[in-house]
Amino acid sequence: MAKEKEIKTNAMRMLDRKKISYEVLQYECDEFIDGLHTAQKTGAPVEQSFKTLVAQGKSGRYYVFVLPIAEETDLKKAAKAVGEKSVEMIPVKEITAVTGYVRGGCSPIGMKKQFPTIIQESAAKYDKIYVSGGRIGTTLCLNPEDLRKASGGEYKDFIQ
Repeated sequence: MAKEKEIKTNAMRMLDRKKISYEVLQYECDEFIDGLHTAQKTGAPVEQSFKTLVAQGKSGRYYVFVLPIAEETDLKKAAKAVGEKSVEMIPVKEITAVTGYVRGGCSPIGMKKQFPTIIQESAAKYDKIYVSGGRIGTTLCLNPEDLRKASGGEYKDFIQ
């Protein structure tokens, strides 16, 4: 019997191309609820589980923010982190058009375009973190420094 071939997401293909190791966690999910629910499903530690948010600056540019699932973005700090006067989270209905991903499956790696990416500095203290794998039901576990390299990101503080 042929082994079922895993369907890779853009995020996984990009990590493969950069020869970055990662672990894939699959979980059953009829509809995305939130990151806490995802962490419970995968068994990933909540404090090491990160969500991906996309904001638009006053300039019109888009920015990707990667932060712990239980935290909230401080929009003033986020704007300062990217050198904008202000930033606003993009409406949910625009996520797919901007990133190529759906809500709940938005990975900081492998979006349609490479946007400036800011990773909450607390991620650096872990040897591995969990982020969306690029589709609902898929989580990637990888070293935060590898995530930083793959996303072209930087560590900064932007949470409340």
